[in-house]
Amino acid sequence: MNTGTFAGHLGRDAETRQTGSGSVTNFSVAVQVGWGENKRTLWVGCAMWGERGEKVAQYLTKGTPVTVSGDIDLRQFDKKDGTAGAEITCNVQRLTLQGAKGDRSERQDAAAPAAGKRTSAEVADDFDGDSALPF
Repeated sequence: MNTGTFAGHLGRDAETRQTGSGSVTNFSVAVQVGWGENKRTLWVGCAMWGERGEKVAQYLTKGTPVTVSGDIDLRQFDKKDGTAGAEITCNVQRLTLQGAKGDRSERQDAAAPAAGKRTSAEVADDFDGDSALPF
């Protein structure tokens, strides 16, 4: 098993779906690697299984800074054009929402937020620390 920890920002809102063995919440994290002219973005596809994933999904909106730990894998596949492709995936074991209350700037989205969705700053204001998180 390859376990890793990385930090980045969510590239899209988390999505939860039902499978034959329960539910899975999927999201992608953009991780900056390298420095200077060699800096690039590495995308990691993340999956959080079961009730934990369902509970945390409402807090995982595009742009939210997170730190993720879990089992890392490289999934190889053939693209539609016939070329080989690969994706780094993480089966999430631990997820931490990043940033202190004072470090957050209010983010104004062009579109109105989805019903029931709140920004990470609004969510963080509800909790004093990790011990208060519902997951």
